[in-house]
Amino acid sequence: MKETNHNLNHTLSALKKGDKQAFKTIYDNNIVGLIAFINGYTKSKPQAEDIVQETFIKLWKVRETLDLNISIKGFLYKTAYNSFIDNHRKKKRELKMLDNWMHTRLMELTMEDEDIKGKKIKLMIKAIEELPPKCKEIFVLSKFEHLKYSEIAKKLNISIKTVEAQMGRAFSLIRKEFKGNDFLNLFLCFTKKFLMIKIDLKNQSSI
Repeated sequence: MKETNHNLNHTLSALKKGDKQAFKTIYDNNIVGLIAFINGYTKSKPQAEDIVQETFIKLWKVRETLDLNISIKGFLYKTAYNSFIDNHRKKKRELKMLDNWMHTRLMELTMEDEDIKGKKIKLMIKAIEELPPKCKEIFVLSKFEHLKYSEIAKKLNISIKTVEAQMGRAFSLIRKEFKGNDFLNLFLCFTKKFLMIKIDLKNQSSI
């Protein structure tokens, strides 16, 4: 045990001096376990791998300020977990901003002429129909069937993180589709006129 601690201290000391071999040793000894640890939160291996890579990049950047008495393993796991939390909060903020944007469009839409509304409805239907299949299915379940993210995840046997990611993707693609035009509010599903459209979209998503 003492020899192990001695080796760890030696490796950390070498890392502080910019020794790339020491960095590789730390990387090789922790990469697998770290990815498995973060994957337990993300439920997405690619996302976990990205977070872990960011963690090692941060380790290299702060190497000169590292305390030789720290647990390098503890530092890596704590840094990776904090990165996961930061990314999760960022996605939450982005989805909230998109929902606020949609609400603003609804307020604007209530003041528009019926013919203009009709044209925008057609544009919106086209945008939703062109979404990737899985993305469209999740969007329809959320905005037309009014299912919560947790309910969608259970229904489709996927993680809530996947639902959040697909909803963010749907909003972005639809918003891009209307670039250069007045944005059409997707919450028209709450109006009587949109109930018939809702049925059609539901049928298409199940094909």
